[in-house]
Amino acid sequence: MYQVCRLYTDRSVNPEFETEIYMDVELTHYPLRDYKNIWNEMNNIVKDYDKIGKRNKKKDDNHLNKHAMHLVRLFMMAIDILGKGEIHTYREKEHELLLSIRRGDYRKEDGTFREEFYDIVNEYEKELERAAAQTDLPDEPDEKRVQDYVMSVNEKVVRDEI
Repeated sequence: MYQVCRLYTDRSVNPEFETEIYMDVELTHYPLRDYKNIWNEMNNIVKDYDKIGKRNKKKDDNHLNKHAMHLVRLFMMAIDILGKGEIHTYREKEHELLLSIRRGDYRKEDGTFREEFYDIVNEYEKELERAAAQTDLPDEPDEKRVQDYVMSVNEKVVRDEI
């Protein structure tokens, strides 16, 4: 199954918009059911992107930087979960990198991200794929154990113990 989907922003050909989201897509022998899910996600992206024009531009830049930082942080956390079975929300070792992304240090003057940011994301994506291939975690969760935990929490809430 061959698949490539690249989303990016660029100057709009529509005079009503300054920029738009564009996509380059190549799919071969791709299940329609999975494509439907992609289509729904992209529909949500367009809806969210349309809202951007109604906000303060500087605030949008700050939010975009914050989202970029969270993207990288979530890669880091997923790698820890798959590789070590641990969840670390505070990233002491990577703290400066994350803050530099949030400050916008990886953005160009035109608001797009520099190639170095995409290099970082690509490296973490490769590392995540390696961790997923080598993880000791089971393919499926222990549903009974999860249900038992949820029940114990609900019971504590009802008894006002939490």
